[in-house]
Amino acid sequence: MSRGLSSYFGHIQDKLTRSFRPEHWRAETDGAGHDERTRAALAEAVALVAHGRSRSGRQALAGVLSGEPTLSQLWMRTLVRQLNRG
Repeated sequence: MSRGLSSYFGHIQDKLTRSFRPEHWRAETDGAGHDERTRAALAEAVALVAHGRSRSGRQALAGVLSGEPTLSQLWMRTLVRQLNRG
């Protein structure tokens, strides 16, 4: 995964639930938000899952993983093989 994409998912992308930091452990929880940003984040998550379940999405992921140094390890080769089969 590129550094930019990793940063997007980890730091920029709107989250569906709030962070669960220790200072919030005893706080009342109200669940996920119902605002437009949360709805857009949910739609994005649904689209990512749908893409990951599609043959083209799995093949695209396998293609990216094929360029990783860990391809020399059996578990990664097995994963790539399984992604390409499905």
